[in-house]
Amino acid sequence: MSRKFTTKFLTETEYEKWSKFVSESPTGTIYSLPEYLKILCEITGDQFRILAVFQGSELVAGIALYEVWSKFLPVGISFPHRLLTYHSVVFKEYSTNYISKKRARYAAILEVLINKLLDINYVYLKFNIYYLINDMRSFLNVGWKVIPSYSYLVDIQDIENVWHNIEQNLRRLVNRGIKNGLNFCVDDDFDSFFKLYSNTYQRKGISLYFSENQYKKYYEFLREKNLCQLHQVRLNNNQSVGAFLILTDYNYNTYTVCAGSDNQYFNLGSSAFLRWKSFEYLSTLGYKNNDLTGASLGNVNNFKNQLGGNLITNWSVEKPTHFSYLLYRKLRDFTKFK
Repeated sequence: MSRKFTTKFLTETEYEKWSKFVSESPTGTIYSLPEYLKILCEITGDQFRILAVFQGSELVAGIALYEVWSKFLPVGISFPHRLLTYHSVVFKEYSTNYISKKRARYAAILEVLINKLLDINYVYLKFNIYYLINDMRSFLNVGWKVIPSYSYLVDIQDIENVWHNIEQNLRRLVNRGIKNGLNFCVDDDFDSFFKLYSNTYQRKGISLYFSENQYKKYYEFLREKNLCQLHQVRLNNNQSVGAFLILTDYNYNTYTVCAGSDNQYFNLGSSAFLRWKSFEYLSTLGYKNNDLTGASLGNVNNFKNQLGGNLITNWSVEKPTHFSYLLYRKLRDFTKFK
């Protein structure tokens, strides 16, 4: 087999092969699946392409590029949407007894991939690298900006160990929720979820990513593909007082991407109860972990930190920005075309 690496954009007929590749790779996530990207682009009107790296005829790596093409610019923009936590390179697992050989192979693949990306007419190019890929030297070597970002990852395979790692204060709140008769459920009640989610964002003064109709379409598409779950905590009168939208992938990873709560019921232990019951439920289904998708400093981070997950370092990599992108941003903000 040739040792030479080559690149090409996959055709839609090759997406099934790519999905299988992602599902078998330790660095593959839901965010690299064509199924997920199609759903997201259906909502946003944007597009995606998959740039693959081959060694001979063997698929060895690739990246799914989320693209925006503006009528104001002749070239595209690739960047991670807010619902693309990881917009990352995916590698085929390379078996060798020598870590030096593995590092050298991955560096060679990244060099080929980066050279191809530099040839594409993007005025802006940025993506978020999954934490299992931790060697950023290839990007730094060509002058790209590399910035760390953080998240908490909770290993839910041993649920007793999760309970042990949760801080005592939260365990107390979980038990309070049980004593107060709170009920955990997995259902399709989108309306209750969205009411809590939108009210939470409103309370914090943050704009939502989508309109209610767009979120509903996003959820329904995901549910149809079995790529999400809605977890809710309810009072005895069936009122939902907390909810999560959780993404699930073929690698048995899960990602809590949207959360909402009614702060009137925090004193019942509703938030801690929902987190714990969610971990417990996902564990019974055989899922490996739950990514809390974000670990910025502040009150929410303090709560996540008490859940006992591992603090993981992801990497944001950004190609030097073309001056025309700055003009694009000004036009976009002014005309609201995006």
